[in-house]
Amino acid sequence: MGFWATLLATSAAALVTMHRRRWSAAARLRRAMVECGLVAANLRGQVVVPRARWRAQWQGRNVTLRWRMPPGITLRDVLQRQEALEARCECELRLWEEPGVLVTEMLRHRIPGHLSYREMYGSPRPPGRLLIGLGRGRRGALWVDLDSCPHLLVGGMTGGGKSVFLRQALTFLCREHGPEDLQLALIDLKGGVELAHFSYLPHAILPVADTLLAAAETLEQVRRELDRRLSEVRSGSAKGTSAAPPSWPRLLVVVDEVAELTCRDLGDDRAARAAQQAASGRLCEIARLGRSVGIHLVCCTQRPDAEAVPGQLKANLQGTVAFRVRAAVNSYILLDSDRAAILPPHPGRAIWQEDSTEEFQAVDCSLEESRELLLARWGSGGISPTTGPVTQWWENTLPPSDELSDPS
Repeated sequence: MGFWATLLATSAAALVTMHRRRWSAAARLRRAMVECGLVAANLRGQVVVPRARWRAQWQGRNVTLRWRMPPGITLRDVLQRQEALEARCECELRLWEEPGVLVTEMLRHRIPGHLSYREMYGSPRPPGRLLIGLGRGRRGALWVDLDSCPHLLVGGMTGGGKSVFLRQALTFLCREHGPEDLQLALIDLKGGVELAHFSYLPHAILPVADTLLAAAETLEQVRRELDRRLSEVRSGSAKGTSAAPPSWPRLLVVVDEVAELTCRDLGDDRAARAAQQAASGRLCEIARLGRSVGIHLVCCTQRPDAEAVPGQLKANLQGTVAFRVRAAVNSYILLDSDRAAILPPHPGRAIWQEDSTEEFQAVDCSLEESRELLLARWGSGGISPTTGPVTQWWENTLPPSDELSDPS
């Protein structure tokens, strides 16, 4: 009996040692770093390899490791080999330096091929004033709070998932917040169909703008509201009081196809060119000044280039959702890297970038599902029919279900 117990204990210890040296996350990453050339030779000609320091920290399947790197190997050297390391370890890596050590966070959760609205929003969510669910990545569910990240840039080629992303985000926001907390100003320069049903909600302060002239007028009205709120803040400061943004409804401005406002060729149409110039200027002003008074901006484009997204505008759009793009140059405009150009051709797959960069699967929400969810929240069988989209604040309601199913 003692022999078999000793043999079993010895075998178990050998398996643990083998796992630690060959199969563990730390062993795989160390082997990958050696294979990628992240080694150095000491004065005696011996090869020095990265050495793990302290214990691994686990969070689900994700693990954080700290390394003592060989002399002369810097964070830049590791970042240059990041893609090769990720391919060998079948994970995503987050890399940063702490005094004397390299910290690696290995994100090993699988990205789902599809994520429904109910799967995303039926799960626990973090605290936040104006949360939007992005989707699910290797770290788990991804959320952004517009209170701390007030403006977003959404880009990608046609069919990548931009319109679905907008639809699910607006659906969630309008179900979670009443019109006393959230107002909408929507500009849809791709025909107005995708966002039309949101104009029947009590949150909408104007009809969906689907022409350049209407877009310019919408942005002009938003700018007037911005000036009013800034004037209240200045007046309160002069009187020694505080006009805090939470006392106002948050105003969310959504522009689907911002390139129409910034670089569309309008020929000899002087009125349209003047409207375009005014709208582009107002857009930059809202992005620059809106954060402090509760005005948020989401800009979408299917042609992310330097003309469509001017530097002055991009500099004020703190968060980026990048769906697949055609060329690396478009990816660099969005992310300062080529990652959006090498995404798999899978609808809804995207990159989120704010403080870090992470791949994720966006939430899917069909037009019919969005209408049903909004009707359940804001509609009823007794609602009187409406003859058109929203025109005045507080004077609109959702139409009956038969009208809601037909945006025309």
